[in-house]
Amino acid sequence: MYPLTNQDVAGIRTKDKSLGLRFYSPKDYSGQHEVDFDAAKPLFRFFARKGYNIGESSALALYACLQMLNFGVGESFVVILADGIEKYGKYLGELPGEERRYEVSVDEARSNAEQYDGVLWTHTAYAPKDEGIQLIASSLGREIDNVKVARAQDVQTLVVTEKLPETLKTLIPDHKKVLLVCMVGATSLRVAELLGTMGIEALSVTGGVMGLAGTSGKSPSDIVQLARE
Repeated sequence: MYPLTNQDVAGIRTKDKSLGLRFYSPKDYSGQHEVDFDAAKPLFRFFARKGYNIGESSALALYACLQMLNFGVGESFVVILADGIEKYGKYLGELPGEERRYEVSVDEARSNAEQYDGVLWTHTAYAPKDEGIQLIASSLGREIDNVKVARAQDVQTLVVTEKLPETLKTLIPDHKKVLLVCMVGATSLRVAELLGTMGIEALSVTGGVMGLAGTSGKSPSDIVQLARE
């Protein structure tokens, strides 16, 4: 599989630039195909956003196989995923015509729990009590130890300076989606937007913990307290 002649795809040469390479042996191949990488980018992003460790050349090969299946060129294919996403984060930005989301409802977050690696509390002044963490976890269909609490001073630093403190960064899983929760959803939404500019996919839970408290009959004093750090 090759990209088109005028395309630069990391990890793979175009067909014309493969000529003369030591391991280029077209006589041993059952076929050679040139594929438009621009058409393969949505597939690349889909798998990367799902957490699959996939690179550009792998996405190109997968897309080519799908095309060949569609046109009846063979019935089964094996694709070797040669490398991972680490080199290619720059391509996970918005594709033309796609609007980036930064917010998700409680129901949507719960029904698609497998899409998110964890839940992170992000507020500049308050922190959840144990009962608050239990409420967040149960409302979003998570285990209690899947809910992390960011330091208030780290969240404040991020919001004010738009720089991500290392102590906050360690709470965010690499190349995975994370849910953000705060008091009413405003701070977590801003944090989600800032993380998005850094290539980190995070979605704020609409209404925050107060929205969850309203449906459970709990008062704010039951679930949150002033942050100590």
